[in-house]
Amino acid sequence: MHLDDLSAVFHFDGAGYQFLAESAFPFARWRYACADSLLGSGMGGTVVGALARSLFDDGLRWQWIAQDPAERRTALVGSMLEERNRICGYLADHDVSCPNLARWFVPLSGITDLTGGSLASLSAPSLPDEQELLDLFLASPALPVPPAVVGGRVEDLLDVARGMLTMSGLRGAVMVLGHAGHGNLLGLQSSLAADGVPGHDLRADHGALFMHVAAVGVTVTLLGVCAAVPECWPPEVDQAGFLGQTMRLTEEVVAAARAAHGLGDPKPASSTPAKVRTRPRQRRLRPEVLVAPHTLLPDIADASPVVAAAEEYDAFLNSWHTSPWAHGNPKLASVLAYAGAHSTFATVMATYDQHAAVTTVFGARMLLEEAARFTWLTQEHNDEAFVQRSTRYFDEFRARKKKTIELFSGNGVALAAAKKLFQLPDTVIEGPETISRGRKPLPPIDEMLLLMGAPYPEPGWLPVAYSLLSQVTHSTPLGLVHMARYTDGVLHAHDVSPEMLALALDVACLGSARLISLSALMLTHGDDSARRYALGLEERALAVHNTARLVHWLD
Repeated sequence: MHLDDLSAVFHFDGAGYQFLAESAFPFARWRYACADSLLGSGMGGTVVGALARSLFDDGLRWQWIAQDPAERRTALVGSMLEERNRICGYLADHDVSCPNLARWFVPLSGITDLTGGSLASLSAPSLPDEQELLDLFLASPALPVPPAVVGGRVEDLLDVARGMLTMSGLRGAVMVLGHAGHGNLLGLQSSLAADGVPGHDLRADHGALFMHVAAVGVTVTLLGVCAAVPECWPPEVDQAGFLGQTMRLTEEVVAAARAAHGLGDPKPASSTPAKVRTRPRQRRLRPEVLVAPHTLLPDIADASPVVAAAEEYDAFLNSWHTSPWAHGNPKLASVLAYAGAHSTFATVMATYDQHAAVTTVFGARMLLEEAARFTWLTQEHNDEAFVQRSTRYFDEFRARKKKTIELFSGNGVALAAAKKLFQLPDTVIEGPETISRGRKPLPPIDEMLLLMGAPYPEPGWLPVAYSLLSQVTHSTPLGLVHMARYTDGVLHAHDVSPEMLALALDVACLGSARLISLSALMLTHGDDSARRYALGLEERALAVHNTARLVHWLD
């Protein structure tokens, strides 16, 4: 609650990078509050992991910017253009139309120049991606700093906060966060608490890990923004006192979390130079990336019809349930898909019109991604082909689990402690751990999304939708500007753009319908009531889509 005491300062007449930088901390603070509010709520446990992963990446990004603010802060605008270029590539590659593309690229018109057409924007570099930021972070361990730096320089506080972000087996911890963020089988296992409801709650060690990195992530973001754009600090607030209290409270979260998740301080840095994986920067921009001022569209879209349709879908979704154990001993994957989809969709419907509306976007993306995997898994009606796909599906997560444990144990975490993070409650009978020789990985997510989109007029709309939702979950500059609205000369923070809200509700209904339908049929062995329910879900989800496409204009 201490973070809420800091008022936000925006300079509408400043450079584009300045407004984007000034938006970063309020957005990070918002996601942290959302993650905190979900703890113990009885739903959306894995969504906490998704929020935490985004805050972790924010922390890495802003400590990188703070190392050379004058040169690196302009990369916010460069990355905005790069993300637009990537979306244009999806539209072209998948033959998808988007008549309101200008609204997607510039939802806030009149605040600063976000068209991308200025020389400063076109010459700006791009931010490193998440993998490169992590490599850079691990390649340059923090220097020892005295623990008592209250009242010190922002740069000194950043070094201390950087130390709180480190822990043994950090790469393994990042993978655990990633599993939750992608809503997959391993991520859903974070919701298997010994005395909780599968899919809904959050096991204590994973919850502690999530909140550890979330708290440090939001703190490092605040410090990095202070270093990059010091003019955003409200003059009426004593900076040294506020940041000092922030550090003390963050240290309390970290201490409590470490006692629960069992990951201690990192082992001494290796003398071997760490490998930093970089990706090539694509600076050949498509013409559509640059938005001409005369093409900017007003903020007049209305998502309320989509909300009404989603509420009708939600009422039908809750009209029928089955006990996972009513038809014998179920497969864990079916239980988690069924219960997890119910939990995540309940989180979407509980937050879309509340202060936690950003959570809706995170939940929607998770539902869409796992629904695409389940669609691919169950597409084959031939028994032998289905067995082969099932083997690939489960091998994928056995291999991910094995790799994560190896990353933990190879970076200062005892093997027993690493395995404990994946140990399931005694009530769950664990399946085989053997990975097939020469296993084939799952297809790329775009391929599975295209398969899920096959019945639609423009099948490629789902990869585009996934990319647009990812702008928010990865807190890109493009995602930032969809988390506020500017109407009648007033900036309304924590107010999702109608296009993004309509898209999130649309794919949340489509994804949950697919997951709940398929898992319910698996759990009931295809009984008639489950079949009727599955058809009803798909029908009502399609009704939501037909309404939402008039707001987000995809498909």
